Amino acid sequence: MNTDRGSTPVQIRAQRDGRFVFILDPSMPFQMILRHLEKKHRSSNNFFKSASVVLDLGLRPFRVDEVKAIRDMLRKDWNAQIVELRLGHNLESFFDWVSQQLDIPIKQIPVEEQGLEPVIIRHTCRSGMRIEAPVDCIILGDVNPGAEVIAGRDIIIFGVLRGMAHAGAMGNRNAKIWALSIEPNQIRIADLVAVPPHGDRHAPKRYEVAEIRDDRIEVITY
Repeated sequence: MNTDRGSTPVQIRAQRDGRFVFILDPSMPFQMILRHLEKKHRSSNNFFKSASVVLDLGLRPFRVDEVKAIRDMLRKDWNAQIVELRLGHNLESFFDWVSQQLDIPIKQIPVEEQGLEPVIIRHTCRSGMRIEAPVDCIILGDVNPGAEVIAGRDIIIFGVLRGMAHAGAMGNRNAKIWALSIEPNQIRIADLVAVPPHGDRHAPKRYEVAEIRDDRIEVITY
């Protein structure tokens, strides 16, 4: 399986209310995100001019300088405005910033001590669905093309993975992706990206597991 670090730094989705949601990749270097936005602006022919933008950090850590840089770029180059900021589960840096603003120490309970249970999805994930979990994510069904599953730790799919799966999204390289069959266009673990080879594949006897071995993602059949 070919592994690289290339992916879409920013996904842009239109909402029915006319706003555009900018979803930032949780493991992409920020300069790559800025370059992607600059390229998008040049090729959009002012499509996003005066747009209302929802900035979705997802599992990406909150950083004031990054949010300000994107806000300033959108104002200057796009004539667009951030109208909403969505924070994910990785809030340590956000609490640090709030603590500095208030001059009051804030303690965040680590995920391991919160006793968070896995997120369980009891149906097939269809195209357009985006599932996020701070720890493990269990899917009781297939993950279809166009669906996304992002988890802080393992992803376990009792079905076929054909959509995009990103395990260990906050940098955990020990995370794994389990499925009855792994057939996606792309899978990710921590900061690594893998594109499965095209062509005929033999169905696994029981299940498959994607994990990092020797700094690359490999799919092991059982």
